[in-house]
Amino acid sequence: MTAVLKINEELNGIELYFDNKPGNETLTHLKSNGFRYSGFKKCWWSKRTNESLEVANDITKNKITYIETADQNEKVKTNKFNLWNATQWTPFEVNKEQDVKLISKEIKKHLTQRFPGFKFSVRTGGNNMYSSINIEIKKTPYEKKSVYLSAVREYCETVLNHYRHCYSAADAYTDYAGSYNFYGNVSIDWEYKQTEPTEDIKTDCEMYDLKSEEKANEEKLKKDAEFKQYLEEQERRNKEYQRTQLEESEKVEEITSSIEIKELDEEQQYFVMNSQFANFNKNCTLTEYKNEVEKGDYSNEDVKITKEIHFNNADAYENFGNMLMTNFDFLKETGGSFTEDKRINSYLDYDMMDELEKRTVKWFRKGVAVYSDGKLMFVVDAQGYSYARYVGLVEGCEIKKTVEHRQAIKEDDLNKLITKADILENISSSIIEELDLSKTWKNECWKAYKNEFKKKMQLANISLSKSIIQQIEIPELKQNLYKLLVEVEGIQEQFEHGDLKKGEKYTLCYISDLGSFITQQITFDSFASTKYAQYENAVKLVFKPQNKRKLYYNYFYSDLLIFKGWHELPENVLNNVKESKGFLTISSKYHSCDKQQFDEVLNYFKTEGIEPIINTCRTN
Repeated sequence: MTAVLKINEELNGIELYFDNKPGNETLTHLKSNGFRYSGFKKCWWSKRTNESLEVANDITKNKITYIETADQNEKVKTNKFNLWNATQWTPFEVNKEQDVKLISKEIKKHLTQRFPGFKFSVRTGGNNMYSSINIEIKKTPYEKKSVYLSAVREYCETVLNHYRHCYSAADAYTDYAGSYNFYGNVSIDWEYKQTEPTEDIKTDCEMYDLKSEEKANEEKLKKDAEFKQYLEEQERRNKEYQRTQLEESEKVEEITSSIEIKELDEEQQYFVMNSQFANFNKNCTLTEYKNEVEKGDYSNEDVKITKEIHFNNADAYENFGNMLMTNFDFLKETGGSFTEDKRINSYLDYDMMDELEKRTVKWFRKGVAVYSDGKLMFVVDAQGYSYARYVGLVEGCEIKKTVEHRQAIKEDDLNKLITKADILENISSSIIEELDLSKTWKNECWKAYKNEFKKKMQLANISLSKSIIQQIEIPELKQNLYKLLVEVEGIQEQFEHGDLKKGEKYTLCYISDLGSFITQQITFDSFASTKYAQYENAVKLVFKPQNKRKLYYNYFYSDLLIFKGWHELPENVLNNVKESKGFLTISSKYHSCDKQQFDEVLNYFKTEGIEPIINTCRTN
């Protein structure tokens, strides 16, 4: 039988390898001297001490000594620990895709080697949904709240995060927390023990304090240098800005003194047709606009000229063409948009139109014509600002004195609408006066005003419509009549006028308190207007669900659709349905509580010729 002695420098141990199983006497000798058998490495091992080395040398017949006693004059092999170096992070290559148990073993091995004599617990956990790795610092020579232990903990956190891999990032808008290969944290064990600090440890802590102070001083010097550089750069920029401002003011003065301004009255105004306005606007130079137009990225628009600017100095004109974003007094309060369409008396009228109606409106710009040596060069729509906000090129444009506009409403129909608008203005004034609502009719007394307005409008045989509101002259009344037109009646009002009959079948569509969309077939029994929790405007609905014998009830206080009769909602209305290789996959088109689902349902039933009798989601 032969035995080989190996020194394990990493674990500070000795290992004995036998070619055959040792005899009983040898085994007893090994066990009695603290040796243990490793089934993994197939060897007998022990911590490296003078006694264990003597036993190993006796068995292997070697006389090699690796650790000497203190009274001997030979060198002692030691490993000088440095906390500062140990806590400085240097990235290293790791395998983040491996199993968390293998990762935890690597972390434990790394920390044990980096902090010899310290005790760490690296535990894995979790379930079938996620995995976790938690590190606990159990024993070090430092006090619990010391900066030294904090540095060790910070290093452990860095190592843990170094192995962490994010599969999909978190999304705050959908409450999605993100997905990682594992979760975990680093903590100080609640039974943390501080070992007796040796003189070497105390000296090392002093060295750590010096290094920390040196680093702090270096950081301070670096920040001071950066701040000084920032101040120098800021001073340079300020001087450059002052120089450019001076040059700009000189050019503005030159431009202003080199132009002739002509204000055009109504009879002198004219139109520049099909001026080319670049889609990429608010450019500084005329050249940039020309480049955009040459690329074909522009739209043709008609401009009504209300002012002319004439340049007689070529240099002044060139400077102006390179300073289009600079403020000039002669551009102030010019430009804007207008239309001759009788349906639009304010921009709110246009805003309340649907997309098809908006396409029928012909808009014109107002602008300033810029001339050089008597030739029209370009037009400017400043939109009320003092700089050339939008610039239109005029190559190939036609100039017209007047432009005819084809009205969408006939003259007779327009007069009728104006008459009805006048009546509504009078009705509103009388209600405000009678009920003394001059200060409250738009807010806290809106409901009383609205109910009285509806009654008087019905007596006047007028049905409120968008066409009538367009002819209202009073801005506040116009705004609130649009509000009345689009306002959804409360759920209690709709139930009172809904004509629901006991024993009739209805289909309910609503979003549950948990956020899922519900389609329910019921047989109606009764309802009662009531208060529910913090909701004043609620309804208690009593009904018998499909395939149920007993009566049930539910409170509704928000969005609800009720259709007459029992109707099934196909799966593909609110879901994506895919069939592949014999498997059917169904996924929702929308997130929880998304009110767009009501639009989908309304559109589907509309194609089937079914309209809701209760609709608290959208205006009819």
